[in-house]
Amino acid sequence: MMSPQAMHRTTGSIGNGRAWRLPFLCFACLTIACSSPHDRQETELFTYNASDGVRSLDPGKAMDLESIWVVDQLYEGLLELDEDMNLRGALAENWRVSEDGLSYAFKLREGAVFHNGDPVTAQDVAASFERLIEPSSALPGRWVLDALKPEGGIEVVADDSIQLHLVQPSPVFGALLATPQASILSQGGWKGKPDREDLGSGPFTLRGWIPETAMVLHRFPDYWMKDDEGNALPIIDGVRVEFNREPGAEFLGFKQGKYDFVSALDPVWAMAMRDNQGDWKPEWKGRVNEYRVPYLKTDYIGILMDSAAMERGGFELPERKLRKAMSLALDREALIRELRAGEATPAEGFVPPGMPGFGSAVRRIHPDLNFDPERARLGLSELGIGAEPPLRRLKGLVLGTKPEMADLAAALQFMWSQFGVDIEIDIAPSAMDAERVAKSQVPLFRKSWLADYPDAENFLGLFHPSRWCPDGPNYTHFEQESVTRLLDSAMVLPASDERTELLRQAEYEVLEEMPVIPLWHDEVVHIVSSRWTHWRVTPTNRLDLRHVRRAEE
Repeated sequence: MMSPQAMHRTTGSIGNGRAWRLPFLCFACLTIACSSPHDRQETELFTYNASDGVRSLDPGKAMDLESIWVVDQLYEGLLELDEDMNLRGALAENWRVSEDGLSYAFKLREGAVFHNGDPVTAQDVAASFERLIEPSSALPGRWVLDALKPEGGIEVVADDSIQLHLVQPSPVFGALLATPQASILSQGGWKGKPDREDLGSGPFTLRGWIPETAMVLHRFPDYWMKDDEGNALPIIDGVRVEFNREPGAEFLGFKQGKYDFVSALDPVWAMAMRDNQGDWKPEWKGRVNEYRVPYLKTDYIGILMDSAAMERGGFELPERKLRKAMSLALDREALIRELRAGEATPAEGFVPPGMPGFGSAVRRIHPDLNFDPERARLGLSELGIGAEPPLRRLKGLVLGTKPEMADLAAALQFMWSQFGVDIEIDIAPSAMDAERVAKSQVPLFRKSWLADYPDAENFLGLFHPSRWCPDGPNYTHFEQESVTRLLDSAMVLPASDERTELLRQAEYEVLEEMPVIPLWHDEVVHIVSSRWTHWRVTPTNRLDLRHVRRAEE
């Protein structure tokens, strides 16, 4: 397991800022009813902005970061990953794995209850997993339970005990149970409305949600966890999530003290907050703390490899030589400098280098990920494509994106145009953009994939045919027999050098076909108001607010 150490830069405490409070007139129905753990006379909410909004509360549909962050507050699974990526119990107090690796037995935590007051039982666990894998549910997160036996895979032993049986050993199955998609719902979610209702047992409970405006969560007083000093968690009274999509509104809100944290920095924000040496400007010194760890995340351009879907949309499938030339034509360092404020590294593969076994010193970096204008022009000229006659300019490729990524789309459009490849940009609202990618309706699309667990299979599983969208995250519909064989072989092996080598080979073969054009690997960067302490940050960028408290507490 990887154990990165967070780099924590502390710059002091804020002067006269006060936490953003819930506006009474607009949200009178959302006033705090629960008491503070320290009997404070005033209620304060930790507030942040989620510009993409939250479309569903259903853990089985939590595929974007904003939804995952909310699910993390409302729900829990049997297991969870700590900040060092080690597995530990959540709703399961303890667990054991059979010697053959085919059975997992869980003892549920005594005292764990849902937000409606009902105890968490093995029947709830079984119902949650049955709903997740039920084909008619069509939940995109069902892939996390692919290893379960189709018949008899879920066995309720007692009210507080459950066993899960696998088709074959899976070295990552425990980590899969720590993903947000494997969360446990009251009665499995069968009798409620998971899209809109809070059916969880997590540290916070839903008190109000006005779509496109804001969501308010309150501290769940019956949450089971305590900190090392014996304090009941969570400490804070609640969380307010705003959905402000206006450009610049998030940074302005953070500057004014309306928002308590931002994740990563837009280049414009970075210039406003830091000087040329990268230090905080005077107006920011003492106001914020910065937390960083390597991010298990890759941003990429996906290419729809499904010829039937491309034909339905009236598009032509770009051939392999074209896909590889488009990768060679990208100056990734320039993209990072202009679009990521330099806070990322050029892609070394599809799997980020922070993943165990995929560091720069041990992996074979594919040459087509380099910026090589001459090779790009040569490859395109062999297809009769180029920027100058007698070569023809290529037209007809469409890149779908959401408004927040329009700058990236424009930069890619410009870079490729220098080589005679003219793409069109099709901008759609975030929800519509996500939906049409899931329905294979755009030939090129921008996506990012962040790890749910610290294993390269989490990334490379995107190229397994069993995970074609909408039943999984294989949005490119890529399928190649040799890659599938390598992935299947790796899935039944325990963690070992042999397994890692199979996964490295699978990645290289994927990049030989280039169904995705990896762009960069980010860092997790959280900038938090110094009003708050006990912040935790992980390489998977999960949002753990259970330990957060006011600086003076």
